[in-house]
Amino acid sequence: LIPDGATLQTGIGAIPSEIVTLLSKGDGGDYGIHSEMFTTGLMHLHDAGKVTNRKGQFDGVSVATFAGGSEELYRWLDDRRDVAFLPVSVVNSPEAIGRNRSTVTINGAIAIDVHGQVVADTIGGRQYSGIGGHEDFVAGPALSFDARAVLVLPSTIDVGGERRSRIVPWFPAGTVVTTPRHQVDTIVTEYGVAELQGKTAHQRGVALAAIAHPDFRDGLLEAAARASHGNSPFVP
Repeated sequence: LIPDGATLQTGIGAIPSEIVTLLSKGDGGDYGIHSEMFTTGLMHLHDAGKVTNRKGQFDGVSVATFAGGSEELYRWLDDRRDVAFLPVSVVNSPEAIGRNRSTVTINGAIAIDVHGQVVADTIGGRQYSGIGGHEDFVAGPALSFDARAVLVLPSTIDVGGERRSRIVPWFPAGTVVTTPRHQVDTIVTEYGVAELQGKTAHQRGVALAAIAHPDFRDGLLEAAARASHGNSPFVP
């Protein structure tokens, strides 16, 4: 999903930062960086010589709004000339994000339903983190034909010793959705990739079931079938 020459954004959390750390050790390169948050992983990408910032705008510099990472990162950033911190109104502008060369945004998620609705900042309706640029960096790539918005998450979570799926047939009452279904592009778990753009409600559910933990796939497929033809996946 990440070609050579991609302009990268990574959201908060361990998984997005780890992905760019792995890219720093891989064979690809010629990357640009246009990210709300500058992370330790992006520092490793710079140090590996993988960043050229031939983005088509703000060429030659990585752009961000703030940094979040290790103390080593803050020391590394001090007085650098190849990283620019710009106002959030510039960095998070979907139009600006979409103008970059081959944008690939990488963000986390807490839960997803069979329609592709994403929860990323609340748990059980209670605030867990800020919304931040989550929706901006999903909407921006939709403005470019060669861009991708990738959301990554583990397929399950353990709650009190019980394994639960992060991909669910429907959300319970009181759930607060971060990013609406019509903006969501690609979901990745340890079981694979679900590309949702242009798919029907049923097709979306089937694609998401395929990347869910096997223990939960049958229930998701049943919900996807119920969601066909504009119906609700919900069982009273």
